[in-house]
Amino acid sequence: RLHPVAGYQRPAGGFFLWLDVSQQGGDEAATIKLWRDGGLRVIPGHYLARDGADGRNPGRGYIRVALVQDKEITAEALHRLVAVLG
Repeated sequence: RLHPVAGYQRPAGGFFLWLDVSQQGGDEAATIKLWRDGGLRVIPGHYLARDGADGRNPGRGYIRVALVQDKEITAEALHRLVAVLG
C-alpha cells in the first residue's frame, strides 16, 4: 500500500505513479535516497517538465515511478519505497 506516502492517489490507468515527495526533501533528494537506501531507480519529476512562464516547474517535488515489472517485483519495489520514504 502506498497510502503512507503523502499525495498518493490511485490513477484510473497508466503505468507511471507520480508521488509527491516534497515533504521528503524534494524530488532529487528522494531519488538519491531511494537509490542509496532502497536500490530503487526513479526519476525526479522536474527532469521531465519545463519551467513555466511563472518560473515554476510542475514536476518539482514529485518522483515518477514506472510500473513496468511483473507483480512480484513491482510489489517488492513498492514495499521498499514505503520503507525508505514512509
